[in-house]
Amino acid sequence: MQISNRLKNQHLLWRSAFGPMAEMAASLDTTSQKNLWALLVKTSYKPVEKIEVTKNPAAEYMAGMTTPADMQKALNNPELKKKLREQSRDDLKTMNLRWMEVMINSDAQLREKMSLFWHGHFACRIQNSFFQQELLHIIRTNALGSFADMLKAVSKSPAMLQFLNNQQNKKSHPNENFAREVMELFTMGRGNYTENDVKEAARSFTGWAFNLQGEFVFRKNQHDDGNKTFLGKTGNYNGDDILNM
Repeated sequence: MQISNRLKNQHLLWRSAFGPMAEMAASLDTTSQKNLWALLVKTSYKPVEKIEVTKNPAAEYMAGMTTPADMQKALNNPELKKKLREQSRDDLKTMNLRWMEVMINSDAQLREKMSLFWHGHFACRIQNSFFQQELLHIIRTNALGSFADMLKAVSKSPAMLQFLNNQQNKKSHPNENFAREVMELFTMGRGNYTENDVKEAARSFTGWAFNLQGEFVFRKNQHDDGNKTFLGKTGNYNGDDILNM
């Protein structure tokens, strides 16, 4: 059975986008797949408009506090913690709805479809809506670009560092969670590294953290600057070296 041009185009649009848009219906019979693909690429390389539903609530509530001790005391306040949880929960719902609207209505269909794919690949579940908002922007910005760039940006995002416990990864007590998931889920997959590679990679990621403003910070005094052996090579590696390898 010969497949019509319309069916071919519908298949392309379901795989690389979210299906045909109503305004395209009349052209599906005559447009070639090559030209339709070129249109999908062209419209998806426009600058990414950030989906912004919240500012950093921690920074907002702690404005004027000058010492880490004051900030930590504020964060430990039960009433403030409850308020932040409720605000983040509402913000996450709003963010989901806003992104769904973009998926439906944006002409950058290819970018949003790939963003949804990478969003599932870099699985991350935390309740901080500001951190999730920033991670989503990283993914949408890099969805059609270099995997290496996206991997590095995601790995340094507060959302992923918190989710995989790298905030607790210090030279005196290495935490292997982040290093293991980077290899097992995000890059090489099981069977392509050893347990010793996990331990040595964890040492390399020591000191990777974030501040209350949601910015990546490298805490040099918490970093293990000794030699590590990773994937059969030895050197004074840091986290970026591991990701590059």
